[in-house]
Formats: sequence, C-alpha cells, structure tokens
Amino acid sequence: MEQEIIERKAKNNIKLYKKYKTFSYDILFYYAISILYLTITKKFSMSQVMFLTCANSIFCIIFYFFGNQLVNKLNLKLSTVIGNVFVLIYGLIYIFGTSFNTFIIANLFCAFGFTLKNISESSILYSSLKKINKATEFSKIEGKSNSKYYYYDAFASLISGFLFVFYNYLPMILCCVNLLISLIISLYFTNVDKKEEYEKYTIKDIINETKNILSSNRLKALYLFSFIFTGIVTVSTTLYKAIIIDMGIKDEYTTIIVCIVSIFIGIGAKSLFNIEKITRNKTLKFLSIAFVLALFIVGIIGTSSKLNLFNMSTLLVCLSLMGFVQGSYRVALKKYILSFTTHKIRNRITSTYYIFENFGSAILSFIIGIVLNYTTNSISCIIFACVSFIAIALVIYYMKGRLGLRPEQYEPKDINNSKI
Repeated sequence: MEQEIIERKAKNNIKLYKKYKTFSYDILFYYAISILYLTITKKFSMSQVMFLTCANSIFCIIFYFFGNQLVNKLNLKLSTVIGNVFVLIYGLIYIFGTSFNTFIIANLFCAFGFTLKNISESSILYSSLKKINKATEFSKIEGKSNSKYYYYDAFASLISGFLFVFYNYLPMILCCVNLLISLIISLYFTNVDKKEEYEKYTIKDIINETKNILSSNRLKALYLFSFIFTGIVTVSTTLYKAIIIDMGIKDEYTTIIVCIVSIFIGIGAKSLFNIEKITRNKTLKFLSIAFVLALFIVGIIGTSSKLNLFNMSTLLVCLSLMGFVQGSYRVALKKYILSFTTHKIRNRITSTYYIFENFGSAILSFIIGIVLNYTTNSISCIIFACVSFIAIALVIYYMKGRLGLRPEQYEPKDINNSKI
C-alpha cells in the first residue's frame, strides 16, 4: 500500500515537472531584452553588465558549496519552493532597483534561488523516475521539458522587443508573473524519498565527499568541460546580443533574432537522442567545436559596417547553430553527470557540477568585462572565440580515455562504485 502511494506521488511529480519546467527553467521575457534593459533603461555600461554576470556566478559558487547540505536538510520540494521565492525577489528588485550595487544584491538573491532550484529540481524528476523504475527516461523527459521552455521563451522573446519599445518595464513585469506561476506550481510537488534517506553533513563530510567525487576521472573530465564551455556560452550570449545592437538593428527586431535562437535552443534540447546516434561518444566534442566556430564568424560579421542580406543570413545561421548547441549540450551534460548515481551522492555531484560551471562563467565574464573597456564588442568576440577554440581543444584532449567509454571499461571509482 505504501509503495503504491509513493508510485502515485512519483507519477504526479513527473507529470507536474513537464509543466513546471516550462516556466521555471530560466527567466522568461527578460533575457531577450537584457542588454537593452540594463544599458538603456538602467544606464549601465557593457562592462558593468559583464561584471553583473560575473557577480552572479561568484555568488553561485559560494552557495553551491553549501547548497547540497541545505537541500538535504530542507528536502527537495521545500528547496524548490524557497528557490522560486528568492528568484521572484530578484525579479522585483530588477524592476525597482536603480543603483549598480542594488543589482549586485539582486544577483545575490538570484544565485541563492537558482542554487536551490538547480540542485533540487532535476533530482525531483530523477528520484520520481527511479521509484517507478524508469530512470532511463530522464534525458528524454528533461529534453522535452526544456524544449517546451525554449519554445515559450521564443514567443516571449518575440513580443518582448515590441513591449520594450512600448514601455521598457513591461517585459520585466511579465517576467515576474512567470516567476510567480513557477512558484505556485512548485507548491504541488511531493517528496518521494524518505527523510531518513538523506544524511546529515558536516563541513568535513562535504570536503571529503567532494574529494571522493573528484577522484573520478570521468567526473573530472565532465566538470572541466562544464567549467570551460559553460563560461564560453555565458559570455557569448551577452556578446552576440551586443553585436546585434551595434549593427544598428532596431530593438524590436533584435528580440526577433533572439526569438529565432530560442527556437533552435528548444530544438537542440529535444534532439539530443538523435544527435547522440550520429556523434556516438563524441557528442560534446562536436557540439563545442561547432559553437566556437560559429561564434568566431559572428565576431567577423560584427566588424563589418554593412548590414546586407549576406551578412544577415550568415549571422542568423551561426546564431541558430549556437542556439541548437546550447540546448543540446546542457541536456547531455546533465544526463552524463547523473549517470551512475544514487540519492546519497546525486545532489553533491550535481552541486559540484554547478560550482565548476559558475566558476568558469565568473572567470571568463570578468576577463571579457575588462577587455570590453579597451576594445569593441566585435573585436572582443573574435579574440574570445580564438582563445575558446584553443581551450576547448585542450579539454577534448584531456577527455580522451576518461569519457565516452562503455560502463565495464571504467574503474569502479570513476562510476561512483556503482554496480553495472
């Protein structure tokens, strides 16, 4: 009887998760006009925009180190709910805030909120699937759920530009409405793991557990890739929007381009299974190289003063490819990170992954923030793409022999001593 109740709760969580992710994956209505909003409405420089991104990532690194312990104490549902509350506060501060320091504080709230959300949300889905013996469907459901978000984001991006032109604050108001919807839906999740299944941790336990995780060559390769490539994606997303604005494209049309990118992010998130059939165990390699090459071309186009059909078409193709890669690589990484895990270590592995991810974003955003004080957005993009290509090539070399092997080829420590 008890097992039937747990299975029923698990199925409800899975059904709810598909709807929830549409609103909660990231911040809707804002990102399409983020550069316009921060530079025009709030009067910040591009360098300050990069420093805000850097600050957010630094806060995430701090919170992720202790986030797993907090999630274990709170449970998955409560962590998700509290995370949504803090992200909503962040959205409200972005509406009413005026000074740069206020926006730094807003990003503190945002980092804490997304720390709780990112550790707990996917674990709710994965734990629920394991309770009904369908853990293998995680990437399929996660990919479809993410793609729904991106399709909605495409619609939000499409109208955000026109709303921004009509009244600068309208996109942010709708953003907060969506954050509120996300919060309300999260209240209906239920915990399917018993409270005693989560162990209490001391700081010493956290350090020892992290050391054990980092003894896995497989996880070290994944963490290094996330460190470099997520930083590249974070910086690139800001740079390409700035380049579009520099090219003299109207605000409302700028967001249409962002809309197109969002559509391809959704397609990419949904297409991972088909991509893996083609690329097999080299998925991350092909995706990352394609992204960096496309970014380099975007930088080249940005240096041209001509806004002709060829430049515009090439720009759209490159941005669409970058969007496709962005959608698929994140689903792939989450799938690989959560493989060979149990509830006892899953949250710590996830939080360590996000520490590396945000550490990369913080470092690269800070460096580009300095570079932008001395050169243009396009030149910065070209330099960044060249350095990124070298970095990715080194990471791919490191990953060889550590990732993409058959389960029986791994050492026990590399797959968290899981039984094959």
